[in-house]
Amino acid sequence: MRFSFLLIILLVCSCQLKEVSSDKVIARVNNHYLYLSEVNHNIRANLSFSDSVSMSKNYIDKWIKEQLLLEKAVFNLNPSQQVYLENLIQQYRNDLFIKTYQEEWLKTRMDTLVTSDEIETYYNDNKQNFKLHQDLIRGRYVQLPLANFNKVSVSRAMKRFNETDRNFLDSISLQFNSAYLNDSVWFRPQAFFNRINMSSPKEYERYLKSKRFFEIEDSIDLYLVFVEELRRRNEIAPLSHITPTLKHILLNKRKLETMRQFENDILEEAIKNKTLEIYE
Repeated sequence: MRFSFLLIILLVCSCQLKEVSSDKVIARVNNHYLYLSEVNHNIRANLSFSDSVSMSKNYIDKWIKEQLLLEKAVFNLNPSQQVYLENLIQQYRNDLFIKTYQEEWLKTRMDTLVTSDEIETYYNDNKQNFKLHQDLIRGRYVQLPLANFNKVSVSRAMKRFNETDRNFLDSISLQFNSAYLNDSVWFRPQAFFNRINMSSPKEYERYLKSKRFFEIEDSIDLYLVFVEELRRRNEIAPLSHITPTLKHILLNKRKLETMRQFENDILEEAIKNKTLEIYE
């Protein structure tokens, strides 16, 4: 038996990726047959001989066990269980075909562009649905050596932060040990203050205030920090923070509306072509 099985594996590997004139049976479980073409189809190309042997054996073993277990299951499950499972299989098949077709249809027919005006309008009309579950801040900071002679100029630029100030800060950025100047991005307070080595709320809670400038220094560095804006938990989430979420919501709404129209069109077409009849 071992010798026969080895011959089967060798046959599979030697015929892999070659045209087979008449398909060969590799294994049988009652009335179910495993053919050489199926094994070859499920074995990756360009494998070494030893890897092909191993994969072929594993596939054949798996097929045999699956068929034996399936026959046992069908034999031992009662008729009502079998009917229930067959219905599930049929429903899954229907859902899979329908969903795949709908997705393919939508790809070519649904507009996926969501404008900033659409997002802003939806946000303004539904603000109360977008309350924060946690505090958020946006701000900026620079980390300077304690001896930096530009401290006064840098502090002034950090507070005012107009275009001239941003250009100035960019021009002297090599003097900074680190910096974060993209103050349009919202952070959880802990994530923001971790950047300046303040990880505990007890350390940074007193700085949680909009338009707040402060200095923090340790034995080596000076941090100049400006909190541009604070939003507290249960306040309305800022538009820029939830724009991706709003875009996703609007696309989903558009998708549902498009699919409803699609289903109505199919129904009307069936009635018009008399391929649908409802009997009382």
